[in-house]
Amino acid sequence: MAVPLVEIVASGTVSAVAGTTYTLSSTPASLSNVLTTPHAIKITSRANQAGANAYGVAAQITAQSGQNVTAALSTAPKVGDEFVVYQLETIGSIFGATNTAGLLGGGTAGAADIVYLEDGGVLTGYFYKNTTLGGMGWRLATNSSSPNQDGVVIKPNRGVLVIRKAGGSPISIRFTGDAMIGNERSTVVTGFNLITNPFGKSTTLGDSFLKDYVTGGGNAGAADLVYLESAGVLTAYFFKNTTLGGTGWRIAGTSTPADSVVIAADKAILFKEQSGTVSFTLPEPFAK
Repeated sequence: MAVPLVEIVASGTVSAVAGTTYTLSSTPASLSNVLTTPHAIKITSRANQAGANAYGVAAQITAQSGQNVTAALSTAPKVGDEFVVYQLETIGSIFGATNTAGLLGGGTAGAADIVYLEDGGVLTGYFYKNTTLGGMGWRLATNSSSPNQDGVVIKPNRGVLVIRKAGGSPISIRFTGDAMIGNERSTVVTGFNLITNPFGKSTTLGDSFLKDYVTGGGNAGAADLVYLESAGVLTAYFFKNTTLGGTGWRIAGTSTPADSVVIAADKAILFKEQSGTVSFTLPEPFAK
């Protein structure tokens, strides 16, 4: 699932750049303490972005001194670039510190639903331990005795993969906040990357402009793969860029056209980078 809404706490322009530290001219004029809870900065400038630019990149803020914030943006912004600062979600803020969302808990990960988060190509699983022996709370799927994990941060640009066990009742997750603006641009690594789709509008593979940001190929083995989930089923797609048989999106392993397949507004994308892509961009659909 995606993280579709965020709490934007400030916006404005970058007034100075010193390495990974940025001086912000913001509204409100004084930036509040963004380290008490995890926050990120995202560059939202659409104009004057010729050449190397930071449009769409985001990173967690790791230090702050007044209007100066430090964040490891993959591309440095320019003076005058627009930004937003927003609060990041955690396992506890999405699913509840005591699992108020109603996922299936258990004494071990094998008996419970698993929540997967991705960071640097590594998927890590968590579950809600609902037995009192050793204490209740969110635990690592690999270690039911781990410290409480409800404060684990969902990184900027990242979504959530939930594996539900048989017998779990349908649940709904409610998000409140502001719609994210600007393209979503993520650094990706070889392997699986779990990309959020924050836009409140569905689009299709054919209309998404994703083909401009992934590596295509004559077959699925030579191309990046985009996995979309529907009704619990993950299906892989690739962009066929060779003329024999026509170009366009295809279901992996077939010649079936897939340009009309929907990228749902509330779903994340599981992206398998296997052919050299280093930056995955999900274009803002209503700005095209």
